[in-house]
Amino acid sequence: MSQRKTLITLVSLKHAVEGFTFLHRASAPKCEGCEYLRVCVENLEPGRVYRVTGLREKTVPCGLAEADMRVVEVVESEIETAIPSKQAIEGAVISFQTQECNMEDCQNLEICFPKGLLKGDRCEIVKVSGSLQCLQGFPLARAFLRRVPFS
Repeated sequence: MSQRKTLITLVSLKHAVEGFTFLHRASAPKCEGCEYLRVCVENLEPGRVYRVTGLREKTVPCGLAEADMRVVEVVESEIETAIPSKQAIEGAVISFQTQECNMEDCQNLEICFPKGLLKGDRCEIVKVSGSLQCLQGFPLARAFLRRVPFS
């Protein structure tokens, strides 16, 4: 399995818990000029999901949240998604693609179009956890993917 790169960032004290996951968004205009912008916002990629893996003792004030933030260690999180059954081999590296589907009321919508993964992302299949019932009949498997860098 590929190694995940640990990054340092800031999260609210309430969210500074190992295992907490969050979707990183871009900075707000109020963040411009903040001395912590680089570590808080710029070292994470917008649109990606991160998981807190370690806590540091240091806290810093945040003008945007008007609260203290804690320094934490994070890694890019594994993402649960639907993949074609024929690709569902743990340890395999695939190019992530969303399904060709327009059923907006489908129970699998969030797993077929997960937050944190983009079309073409190179991903390792970390775990396959069964099949999915697809309303359009596509043979799909439920899997956890981890983005891996291009070598």
